[in-house]
Amino acid sequence: MYQVIANEVAVLKSQLTNHRVDLQDCTIFYQQSRLESSSIPILLLHGWGISTEPYQEVLELLAQHHTIIAPDLPSFARSTYSGLISDYVTYSKFLLQFLSVLDLQQFHVVGHSFGGGIAITLSTLVPEKVRSVILIDSTGIPTPSIPEMIPRRAIEMTAQLFLPRLRLKLVDIPLVFSYNLLFNTKNVIQGLLISLYEDISHLLPKIQAPCLLVWSEKDLTTPLDFHASSLRSHL
Repeated sequence: MYQVIANEVAVLKSQLTNHRVDLQDCTIFYQQSRLESSSIPILLLHGWGISTEPYQEVLELLAQHHTIIAPDLPSFARSTYSGLISDYVTYSKFLLQFLSVLDLQQFHVVGHSFGGGIAITLSTLVPEKVRSVILIDSTGIPTPSIPEMIPRRAIEMTAQLFLPRLRLKLVDIPLVFSYNLLFNTKNVIQGLLISLYEDISHLLPKIQAPCLLVWSEKDLTTPLDFHASSLRSHL
């Protein structure tokens, strides 16, 4: 079974290509599968402190049937920006510039964790462009304080390392995070503060597109019993 999956992914890797877009204030690195005129693109927004790198297997499998666009968020990993990004709205406005350059008139948006908070905001800024929203373990509701959150995240990552199917891919997460923390310290910290404290629950009723919430019952950072229930109650 593992060999079949590995072979399929190996074939699909060639479907993703790397690109860069120069905006007025930053450069956005992104990965893209083939553009199909009949396919509405899926915009994938990654989680806090990392990049698209840990999502490669998912992207490659999705690219088999869909047009995928997956940027590194501004200032993270291969997307360069020297300023401080203070909130979800600012991230969303950078992405709107990016999408304008690509001339994307309509898209589905998938946001994981921190990317979920951006997806919520983006969906309310250009509701006419967003066809559907998928929020995976999304931020957007104030969460436990930093002293509570860090031990939870440490437990999560330690537990994940013992899952055989995840072991290889999770090597990417600490490497990418360490790079961002070293070279993009201020936005890694600010991104954490945004994730923990920025409340955008008031935006949820403004989402006009169909919205799917996906949550892991083992998520300790944004717990299912609090975050998913809170988000669902506002939609």
